[in-house]
Amino acid sequence: MDNHALFYLVIALFAVIQSVFGMGILVFGTPTLLMLGVDFSSVLGLLLPSSVLISLTQTLGARRIAFPAREKVNMLICAIFVILALSLVLHSTLKMNVDLLVGAILLFSALMRFRLSLQETVKHYLGKHQRAYIAVMGLIHGVTNMGGALLALYATASHREKLEIRTTVSRYYLMFGLIQLATLACIKWQALNLDGFAAAPLALLVYLVVGNLLFKRTSAPVYEKMVTGFIAFYGVAVLTKGYL
Repeated sequence: MDNHALFYLVIALFAVIQSVFGMGILVFGTPTLLMLGVDFSSVLGLLLPSSVLISLTQTLGARRIAFPAREKVNMLICAIFVILALSLVLHSTLKMNVDLLVGAILLFSALMRFRLSLQETVKHYLGKHQRAYIAVMGLIHGVTNMGGALLALYATASHREKLEIRTTVSRYYLMFGLIQLATLACIKWQALNLDGFAAAPLALLVYLVVGNLLFKRTSAPVYEKMVTGFIAFYGVAVLTKGYL
């Protein structure tokens, strides 16, 4: 990437967000770099190392959080669809625009957090169709790098405690990142970028010094409001980014 200072600023800023919510570098970094004219495969090469390193650190730090067998199967299903979708994108010029769908889901998720009745409805739906939802999430992430939109809804519908929410998100993001890096290395290794790997230690430093401390000091009620605001803001940003 030509503007190195801007790229490292993007990584540092979104590393703070990922430190708190379990995601941020990909969901905000992807549209940011695309708007700066970076192609999709290069975006992956630039952002994935930082995202993977933070997710790995968060996952290792939350080993005491239960990891049910059912969740492991869900992750395997999701992984298969990420690989299929990403391989298709890297092998072709196929472009899919799911901004409207993703943005609407995020706004619905924010609304759901204000209304208990909606929370119960979504939990009931995910209980009956969870694996279909996971498969769609994998497809969307493989094609757009924005599976975090659906993952936010999945994690917040399944958990209420802030560490459990962040752990669920970080586990999936670690899986996303490792799969995407491996697929990129096999199919389009030219997209792997030295700047991307050089930025990873910066992202980890931001997580250790700023982000994780912010997460620990945030009370549960404040965290709930922050998650809701984060989801709503991202939903609006996705829906309107074509007009900005």
